[in-house]
Amino acid sequence: MENQHLSLLDRVYTVLRKRGEETEWITSADDHNIKTGIAFVPCDTFTPVSLLYTMIERPETLVIDVLFAAKVPENRRVEVSIILSELNADQTAGAFQLDPNSGYVYYRQSFVLEGMDLTEVQFAQLMKNIETVAVETAEAYSHIMETEYPK
Repeated sequence: MENQHLSLLDRVYTVLRKRGEETEWITSADDHNIKTGIAFVPCDTFTPVSLLYTMIERPETLVIDVLFAAKVPENRRVEVSIILSELNADQTAGAFQLDPNSGYVYYRQSFVLEGMDLTEVQFAQLMKNIETVAVETAEAYSHIMETEYPK
């Protein structure tokens, strides 16, 4: 059965469940055009990470954030923002960002899927590809984050 009529977040959730991922799935919609699903998918990385999926309705976009468990102290956030900007110069598929309020660092990738008629298998493969790139990139830099900005 194809799930193309489902929302992006519903499709993400379906893929995660079919993969047998142990996830905690939380969906929120503060803005009716932006909906978020949080999947606490275990990733084998140096610094623990979680995956956050956000759906933007216009244009239909899937955003995946790899959230680091490392928190930057308030007095170092400007410095870290500058360092992340330098790291982003080398990124081709996403960007590191710092939440100025919480101090958490995350790696974000966005994919506009508007008008794409992906089958269930194609969507599952797209998700796997996005997650692989995001987690591998996060892993490549997690040693720096953990060393420089310990919890």
